[in-house]
Amino acid sequence: MTDSSSTLRNGLRILDLLEKTSGLSLTDISKQLGINKSTAYRLLATLIEEHRVKKIQLRYSLVHADFHSRLEQSSSLNPISIPVSNKILDKFDTTAFIGILDKSNVVITQVFPKDSGFSEFRVLGNVTPVHLSALGKAIVAFLPKDSQHKILNDLSFTVGTKYTLDDQNIFQRNLDVIKNTGFALDDEESSLGIRCLAVPIFRNDQVIASFGLSGTFQSLPRTKLQKIAKQLARSSQEITNEFF
Repeated sequence: MTDSSSTLRNGLRILDLLEKTSGLSLTDISKQLGINKSTAYRLLATLIEEHRVKKIQLRYSLVHADFHSRLEQSSSLNPISIPVSNKILDKFDTTAFIGILDKSNVVITQVFPKDSGFSEFRVLGNVTPVHLSALGKAIVAFLPKDSQHKILNDLSFTVGTKYTLDDQNIFQRNLDVIKNTGFALDDEESSLGIRCLAVPIFRNDQVIASFGLSGTFQSLPRTKLQKIAKQLARSSQEITNEFF
């Protein structure tokens, strides 16, 4: 059997396995299929890129057909792959991300790692409620009010940390601030010790995605947030000007 045939067969086996469950860890998939972890991880990363599999926290599960339909029909979810040049990324000394909206969640569809290590891609395909993510907030804040209200009404306001904005009225006020300032901040709201900054990406004056950075307090110090946000906004505008 050729390597390509073996890869395809193992990828199909993963899909068949996940179809029978509500989600499995990397260790479970590796054990149940008799595939070593590094191989299973690479296959899962590819399936996430192809939007066949999603990862929520440490569990992998299938992406259902209605998600693909929304990807094709909704302008807010199109395009999935947004070209970002190294020239833009060289401005930032931390990992960058692209996020798109899926109902009341944001999905990380692209990762631009600071280092070449494979571990940076672990969040690819992660699905997070918009109130727990700077990427999500940066999109929702710039949606029309009726779309925004629908998302807020659908949110369960899951608590990530003691800093999570878990009240609808407070979150609405935060979205208004984001629209005025032009950038969204997740300051330990989803993970303690981690700060995220994001800005919207527009096409034809409509928000279609978000572009953000994530890092420690050292890599994204509070004293430099305004400056970094302005750089991010300029980079987002460059993406719009060049590709949309």
